[in-house]
Amino acid sequence: MAHRKIEIIMEPKYAPPYPQSFYAFWPKHAVKAGTLISLIFLGLLLLSYFVRVPMDPAMPPMPEEGFHIPAPEWYLMFLFQPFWYLTGDNAKWLSVGTFWLPLLAVVFLFLVPVIFKKRKVPRAGVKTATTMTLAVFIGLVWAVPMGAVVSSGYSVKTLGCPSCHNPMMGQRQALPPARMGEYYRVERQRQVNLGGYNVGSEDTGNHAGGSYKDANWQLRHVYTPTQTW
Repeated sequence: MAHRKIEIIMEPKYAPPYPQSFYAFWPKHAVKAGTLISLIFLGLLLLSYFVRVPMDPAMPPMPEEGFHIPAPEWYLMFLFQPFWYLTGDNAKWLSVGTFWLPLLAVVFLFLVPVIFKKRKVPRAGVKTATTMTLAVFIGLVWAVPMGAVVSSGYSVKTLGCPSCHNPMMGQRQALPPARMGEYYRVERQRQVNLGGYNVGSEDTGNHAGGSYKDANWQLRHVYTPTQTW
């Protein structure tokens, strides 16, 4: 049986003559990466020291303060938006926004090396068009989530939480329940069973009962803390 001839295409950077100058991890790459990471952390430390949250300890903020001030909580607002819109009969679609779409995003990240794997070197014009298309795509992938994060958190009263959530307002007011699991299973269920709250209600206005302190209630409490509490 005749053996099929296999054509081996040599990668230019591995072609002889040897030895060649490869990019070694130590010390060049280690020093360069370590310097970059150190500068990033230094920048974060300087920002956290010089650009602090505008809060006066002698005069706590009011519950409604904090409009339009960027805060890490904005990302949580974006992730919890399905709980805001998908209530009542639409609650069956919650898993799409809270599980399947995030899972799709994670799978896409894992497939990036496969989707954008290196192909044959195209012509100059094709290469430029491909680069521009990829740049636009990456820009949209970044801009759309960031825009959604900003728009969903823009009206959150970021600084208003310490106005009520502090030790002076009551026992464990600034801390989670001591027995959180038991609190959710027993105490909260007891209050729901008393009929004061309509679980799964679509009535989610500022003064509505809605589901007793579920994710939808938490969002309304952050956006309108003096009306939803």
